[in-house]
Order: sequence, then C-alpha cells, then structure tokens
Amino acid sequence: MLLAGARAAAEPCPAQVRVSLPNFDIAPYVIGTDQVESPPGLLIEWTRKALAAAGCKSSITIKRRPPNRQLAEVNAGLLDILPGFAYSANPDDQLVFPMFENSADPHRAVMVDTVSLYVRGGPSNISWDGARLTAAGRPLGAVGTSTGGASTDEVAAKFGWTLESAPTPKADLDKLLAGRVDVIMEPDVVMTRYMAKAPSVVKLAPPVRTTYRYAAVRQGFAAQYPAFTERFWRALCLEARAGGSPVPACR
Repeated sequence: MLLAGARAAAEPCPAQVRVSLPNFDIAPYVIGTDQVESPPGLLIEWTRKALAAAGCKSSITIKRRPPNRQLAEVNAGLLDILPGFAYSANPDDQLVFPMFENSADPHRAVMVDTVSLYVRGGPSNISWDGARLTAAGRPLGAVGTSTGGASTDEVAAKFGWTLESAPTPKADLDKLLAGRVDVIMEPDVVMTRYMAKAPSVVKLAPPVRTTYRYAAVRQGFAAQYPAFTERFWRALCLEARAGGSPVPACR
C-alpha cells in the first residue's frame, strides 16, 4: 500500500471517481434497486476496496442507474466506472476494458455468468438447440434483450437474430409476459430471481454463451488517468478472487 501511495503521489490522481451499478437486484453481487444498500453486495464491496487500494484519495460516488442510462451518462462524461459490464467492441459506448492481445482479458474479469433464452411456458413453437433458434410454422420475430451486459450485438450477429431492446431485464421480462415478444435473452444471474415470481417463464437450454464481466471505464477517464486505471483493475481482480468469484486467476 505504501508503494502504491508513493506511485500515486508522482502521477495524476482523479479528484473524484463516479461509479454506477444497475438499478436492479443481482444478488449476491448487487443488492437492492435504486440506492446503495447496506450491505451493498459483493461487487460494490470489491469496487470500494479496489479504489482504496489504487493509491489515490479520490472522492467516490456510487449511483444506481438503468444500463441504458449508464451508457448515456458515460458518453456525456458524467460517469467513470461501470463494474459488471460485459465486453463490447461498440465504439459508440466510449468504454475501455482490461485487454490482452487485442481481446478482453478474462484473467482480469470480475464475474462470469451465462446468458440464456427465455420463453413463456406452456405449448410453444419456439425451439433452441444451441445453434438455431426457430419458431415452427412462422418467421422468428425479434429477440428481446436489455442494454448493458449480454454482449447482445455479437450474439445477434453470430446467429442472425433481430433484437428488440428494453431498458432493463425486468422491462424485457414484462414484454415477454405481455406477449409483445416471444423470446428474450438475458443473464441468468439476473433472471434467476425474477423466475421465482414468474413461474410461467421457461429457460431454454443450452445457454447462449458464457459471459465474463469487467469494470468498464470511460475512455476519457482512462486516457487521463492510465496508471490509476491499471492499478484499479489489478486491485479489483485480486478482490474478486479473494471474494470467491469463479474467474481465471489474475494475470
């Protein structure tokens, strides 16, 4: 810690760091909805410890936001760090991730989860075998999804799906239940809680993909404070593994 503090003293430190987490429950990683709870959840605890270990005495604020608003506020320069985001190569997002050999580095991921397809229960003409999603007897409609975490553009391109976006996973689920879409794609870590209250919804197997999640950082922030950003990513990597996150060892 003394060495980190000495390095930070010789390098620029951010006066403030503005962090945001989604405004829905992702237990045990993020607890509650619109505000930071006590206890806040593992991801917020790891983030706080990692920011402290990065060696700067910055003012830290943590806000809960819907993922689409998180991205909008990053692009407007109002947020700096989004813990728990899946890697996206979309240049419009203005986010950077810990990289290795031109790819997001799973050895510096903070979480890992699976993303699956969900349909309404009962008789259904929707089928999924891990390679093809079909709707027997008619064209496949749009696949519902929510912004910020499922790397949905990459998945859609791979399988040739058209996507219909919702602001949150709960909003996406409501569209499914209302019959506005016939299938949605969401992270299982989020949907598990909702499934308990929506027994008519069925998860299709196998999962669409396994997703590593990172602390995404605003491009302008990382460019202004590159050493701080690297120290934060390293500290968060260590905190997550010490906290039992099932991700590859820190590189």
